[in-house]
Amino acid sequence: MGVVYVKNDCVVRWSQGQSPLAKGEVWDEAAELVAERPDLFDTEPTLIKGRPAKAAPAEAGPVEAGPVETATAAPGDKRTRKPRGS
Repeated sequence: MGVVYVKNDCVVRWSQGQSPLAKGEVWDEAAELVAERPDLFDTEPTLIKGRPAKAAPAEAGPVEAGPVETATAAPGDKRTRKPRGS
């Protein structure tokens, strides 16, 4: 009896309904969900304490950060707001 590990956090819809999956969960490789959706599982542990997480695939390319917005007003600034229904 072998085991497989969930690759990512998700909720999967399959023939038996919906099942929430958490990254690193251990599943029996003979489970119905594993047989139906093997793309969601890996034979290598996905989370190992003390080991860095797997890097994203190289073909995904670098992630570019967009401009950062300020969420709050600076001290002394007042924000205007339109009344509801306008």
